[in-house]
Amino acid sequence: MAQFYSGKDGRVLVDGQQLAKVGGWSLSAQVEALETTSLADVARDFTPGLKSASGNMAVFYHDDAPVPVISKVVKVGAATDADKVTITLGWGENAVTFQALLTSAELGCRVGEVMQAQVSFSVCGDLQGVAL
Repeated sequence: MAQFYSGKDGRVLVDGQQLAKVGGWSLSAQVEALETTSLADVARDFTPGLKSASGNMAVFYHDDAPVPVISKVVKVGAATDADKVTITLGWGENAVTFQALLTSAELGCRVGEVMQAQVSFSVCGDLQGVAL
């Protein structure tokens, strides 16, 4: 019988440390389509170009919060290559691993809700591991 996955099966690791309280994550991967159509062609043709990927995660903020993750973006001074992290997004036995630059962190505190941070990232280079 087929295995279905839900949010309870998901996990996020940053630099090998599992984030304890994650509300969700997403990853979007793209390949540029480079047009190779010539004047005599009757239909457009493409060849693959550069790959890219980006995504986000919702991290609940609590006493043992993921401050090291959020502090890569919310800090004094400029971001550097030292701020890149290795992220693993997983579900069940599946996972995607890559190096990323955290590009934004939005902290939110609302009445009646658990405080959380929305963290966005851009993948640096190629994916390091894919098990789908």
